[in-house]
Amino acid sequence: MTAPASSLTTLAHTVWPAPDDAEAPKLPGFTASPFGPIIAHVADRCLGAHHGEHPAPPERGDRTAIVLVTRLGDMATEAAVTGSVDSGKPASPLLFYQSVPSAVLGVVAARWGLGGPVICISPAGDALADGMDLAQLLIEDGSADDVLLVLVELATRDEQPDRARGLLVTGGAADGGDAR
Repeated sequence: MTAPASSLTTLAHTVWPAPDDAEAPKLPGFTASPFGPIIAHVADRCLGAHHGEHPAPPERGDRTAIVLVTRLGDMATEAAVTGSVDSGKPASPLLFYQSVPSAVLGVVAARWGLGGPVICISPAGDALADGMDLAQLLIEDGSADDVLLVLVELATRDEQPDRARGLLVTGGAADGGDAR
């Protein structure tokens, strides 16, 4: 029987937008959408809150998984591709929205020296609960000691902000070794 996700300890937590966030940061290679840049920014903030500067210490980074949770995905890049196709123009390879989640998580993993599994899910139910359940499974089956969980959704209305949340979780009690 699987232990409840509540047995996870949160080492760091961050949200987008924070009070000082005006617009999505730029991330080279990611165009037409704030999706990838917001993911990288939230991941950097979350990992930085626990590890300080990147990369993470190898003994932690090598055993850290990344789980991206998004119900709707990168709708802005999808809209840009649709616009290109509808106008008869070829879509830029940078606009292959299906690869954006894996590509941005690869950037985060390389920057922080993370060597655990990289998983993207699109749950129909409670995004946080499903993400935490997956994090718990990764820790229980020995695939990772820590999991960076990033939940992201782009705004579906003009008056709404894009939003994201990052959590770095571990099984059991935190070691406190490099928390800041």
